[in-house]
Order: sequence, then C-alpha cells, then structure tokens
Amino acid sequence: MLDLVLAIVHHLLVFGLAIMLAMELAYLRADPVPVARLTKLDGGYGGVAALVVAVGVARIVWGAKGWVAYEANPFFWAKIATFAVIVLLSVMPTIQFIKWGRALKADAGFRPPPSAVARTALWVRIEVLLLLPLVGFAAAMARWPL
Repeated sequence: MLDLVLAIVHHLLVFGLAIMLAMELAYLRADPVPVARLTKLDGGYGGVAALVVAVGVARIVWGAKGWVAYEANPFFWAKIATFAVIVLLSVMPTIQFIKWGRALKADAGFRPPPSAVARTALWVRIEVLLLLPLVGFAAAMARWPL
C-alpha cells in the first residue's frame, strides 16, 4: 500500500510541476508581467521539485521494487539526467525572477524589459519541452526490460 501511495504522490507532484511551468509561461505573456506572483510561483516550483526528488527517493528505498530494480535500468538514469537538466535550466529564470522582484520592491512601477521577458520565457519553454522525454523515460523505465 505504501508503494501505491508514494507512486500517486510522485505523479501528482510531477503534474504539479508541469502546471506550474505552464503558469510561469502564462505570467510571462501577461502585460504587465505580474512579477510578485511570478516570484512566489517560482519559489513554489522549487519546493515541489524538491518534493518530487524526496518522494522519488522514498519510492526507491521503501517502494515495492527497491534499488535493485533501478540501479541497472538505463531509462531510470536517463530520467534522472533529464530531470537534472531541467533543474539546472530553471536556475536562469529563477535568477531573473529574483532580480525583477528586487527591482519591483525598489520601484513599484518596475516593468521587466521585453527582451528579458522573451529570453526568460525561452528558458521556461525549454524546460517544458524536456518534460516530454522525461515522461517517455518514466514509461520505459516502468516497463524495463522491454
């Protein structure tokens, strides 16, 4: 039963990450960009990403399959690598959101420059695109050996 609960929570958290990325893109299209909301959302995104990792580790440790089922699974490692790339790519938008948040605190009329918004949206779009292979690797991982 614990394995089922961990799997459900893990999947819900990953869906939450996808939703949060979609919301970031929507906020980046708004005029004006809601900087305060965006910085809070991005902080939540980081928290949910940490929970995804924590629950994933719990699944490996206490789940039905155990570490032996994962250590030699190439799709598991591809999924981990893809998630790590997404995390690394998310650093650039986070830094930008923090800068914008500070600028907004200093000047209530602050609006991020359109070029910076476009560049930041590109980073977030790349994160979203990387969710596609991540989901594919997760599905293949569950069925390995194929």
